[in-house]
Amino acid sequence: MNPDVIRFRLSTATNSLLAALAFALVSFGVSARAADGPYVGVGGGISLLNDSDVTAPARGPHPPLNATASLDTGFVVKGTAGYALTNGFRVEGEIGYRKNNLDNMNVKSPGSLVELAAQAVADGVNAVAGRSFYTNPTTTYANLLPPHQMAAQNAATGTQSLSGDISALTFMGNVYYDFDLGSGWKPYVGGGLGVASISLESKSASGTTLADEKDTVFAYQAGGGVGYEFATSEDHTITVSLDWRYFRTADPTFKGAVTGAEFDTEIGGHEISLGLRYGF
Repeated sequence: MNPDVIRFRLSTATNSLLAALAFALVSFGVSARAADGPYVGVGGGISLLNDSDVTAPARGPHPPLNATASLDTGFVVKGTAGYALTNGFRVEGEIGYRKNNLDNMNVKSPGSLVELAAQAVADGVNAVAGRSFYTNPTTTYANLLPPHQMAAQNAATGTQSLSGDISALTFMGNVYYDFDLGSGWKPYVGGGLGVASISLESKSASGTTLADEKDTVFAYQAGGGVGYEFATSEDHTITVSLDWRYFRTADPTFKGAVTGAEFDTEIGGHEISLGLRYGF
């Protein structure tokens, strides 16, 4: 997705959410939430992951890897269970799932991705020479002469198409504070800590598998939203909310399928979703 489109969507949604929160606080004032008790909830919406830096140091004959992967708009779903306290705080556990499809990768330095171009360069040299200058049918980057290694690096550099996806199964512990405005409107702020099991599946434009790996890393999120609480019979409540989160993890490490070389990937971005919470 075009980064300008992502920034516009994020800016518009974030400004609307902050404006609603500010209006509510200014208009009604702030006091602690009066009701308490257990609750469960569900939610879902869109995941807007930032462009992801993909890096690895130089290893053996391979140059460093320095690339930026772009991802399409994805989705997020989650379920929660928690307890609302009389002082306005809520504590909860959350299980979530996020998934974004890969779009392309801007490669500045190819790392072990250079192996994808090595055989093509060898075949091209053989064709120009009119003979088998490189006789190994699975010629690697290490077997190329320096000028041909540079040609392989150049061939693997630039914008490369990708297919596949990156997903995260998350387990979070959250704390939120609900503002009681003396009406059904319940703006809130807060965040949480936890772990994320990150899965990466990626293929090159030619269909070559680049990675099919998982890693579990530390994760955190912060955000807020505006809910509206409906009272039901027997002192139960139903709250519908518009939610925003900034979600990020420690950098997961994966192994490339071509050579087994490890690389790190950044995971972080924004989420905008709708939530439904049932209070007992």
